[in-house]
Amino acid sequence: MRRALIRRIRAFRAAEDGLAAVELAMILPTLLIVMLGGLQVISYINAVRKVERVVESISQMISQARPVGNSTIATVNASDLHFSFDAAMVLFPYLMAEGKRQNRAWSQVITINYAGITFTQTATNCADSTDQSACYRADVAWTSTGTQQPDAGPAYRPCGTPQIAADNKAPPSRTALPRSLFGPAAMVVIDVLFTFTPTFGARYLPSITIARSAYVQPRYATRVDYDTTNNDWIATKC
Repeated sequence: MRRALIRRIRAFRAAEDGLAAVELAMILPTLLIVMLGGLQVISYINAVRKVERVVESISQMISQARPVGNSTIATVNASDLHFSFDAAMVLFPYLMAEGKRQNRAWSQVITINYAGITFTQTATNCADSTDQSACYRADVAWTSTGTQQPDAGPAYRPCGTPQIAADNKAPPSRTALPRSLFGPAAMVVIDVLFTFTPTFGARYLPSITIARSAYVQPRYATRVDYDTTNNDWIATKC
């Protein structure tokens, strides 16, 4: 009996049946975490690219407004802003899924703010052509509330407060412009904010705010103004 027991022990030690299954069971959770984490990284990179596309596309739409008759000033109205805002749904279809996941309208999961900026010369002693911020004051001529966002939202550029000059590489700010923009030409500024929330591990992984801004000179006019006719308060003229 002792010899039989020893034989069984030796046979058990030499047996390799099920070894692969045990190894798979040990490594599978790690592989799943790596795979799902990689998918989240890809989703985040895609979201960044889509936000950048939204910013670029909307800024081009607004900046290409044409003046009427002999005027050198172009105008946009509430319909123009709503149309360009709705274009975000086409450019960034993920908004539909994210809105459904949050049980909100797609327009409430992204902030898009429009603003027209005019510059007033205050001095003539700025010799540096790349930084005219000491010789020009930047004023908000008209601004939107970011559609679904309140006036105090993070992307809202307030009336009555001159925009300050910030470093060209500084993050977007509702109260500042890159100092290289200061000069005689008017600007159209589009600010977009989108909060990326991981679909995997949302309880443990933080949400990431993606902020992008576009600063574009009017294409066919000296500046783009806001027409308050039939305004539904998507924007305010300062």
